[in-house]
Amino acid sequence: MIETAWLFPVTAVCAIVSVPPTVVTLPPLSVMPTVEPVLFTAAQESGVEVVSVLVADCAFPPLLRRRSFFDATGNPLAAMRLLKRWFWQRQQRAVHSLNTTFSPECEDLYAALADQAGTLSVSGAEASTFVREAGQEFELVVWVPCHGRTLPQVVGHLAAELGLTLEGPVEQNVTRILSLLVSRRVLLVLDAPDSEVASQLISPGRTSTLLTRDPVKLVETPRTMTYARKLLASKRYAEAYELLYGLLDAGIAAADSAHELTWICEHWNRCDEAESLRFHYRLPPTEQLSLF
Repeated sequence: MIETAWLFPVTAVCAIVSVPPTVVTLPPLSVMPTVEPVLFTAAQESGVEVVSVLVADCAFPPLLRRRSFFDATGNPLAAMRLLKRWFWQRQQRAVHSLNTTFSPECEDLYAALADQAGTLSVSGAEASTFVREAGQEFELVVWVPCHGRTLPQVVGHLAAELGLTLEGPVEQNVTRILSLLVSRRVLLVLDAPDSEVASQLISPGRTSTLLTRDPVKLVETPRTMTYARKLLASKRYAEAYELLYGLLDAGIAAADSAHELTWICEHWNRCDEAESLRFHYRLPPTEQLSLF
């Protein structure tokens, strides 16, 4: 009656029963009750959840529709996407119901970003719709506002979203982020990035990168010594380094900015730069100022 049953390798706790595209003769009704204990009761006792996928029109036990059932006869691609969402939901132990929405206008995004790893540039509205619908198909969705922000600011924001503490120069931080994303199924949304940011952060490997052509979310970065010290306290040194030089050039808290810059340069083993700052601003031997 059912020719194929196999373990799905993603979770190792699920079995897929595929009703094959052949003419199937159902057993007598008196035998039908024996199917349910095998497919559901025994499976549950073994810690296995059964998923049924109908790949072609045929007769099959109606009880298969009672549990997780996917009809792939009309649109196999949509069924595959729903099945993927179902697995991610189980793997992440999500309690919300399965999202079954697929907007036709997002088909290009699904094909380029969800069905495989890839990169695509779309409008902000299209990106928002896709994230809302397809977020369940990724381990993580990270939306980073980029409009009007520099590479260190974007990288610092992204690192914080990924739970990383990156104390190095921006080039080193970019390398570490990409080395993480290459093996993870993440949807990275770069919201209206400039060309430098986009070229540095489009991820290879399993992560998909979505670029918006117009900004959806805007973030304004304070240009104050108070915010610089907040960045230092969070060990976001690349952002602090850029901001402190900006304050120094503007003549804002010059001595304090130079002092903290000297400390960062020594932390990065940029001894010549630290010595130059110390000489130019007549600073004493470096000791990081109190942050609070």
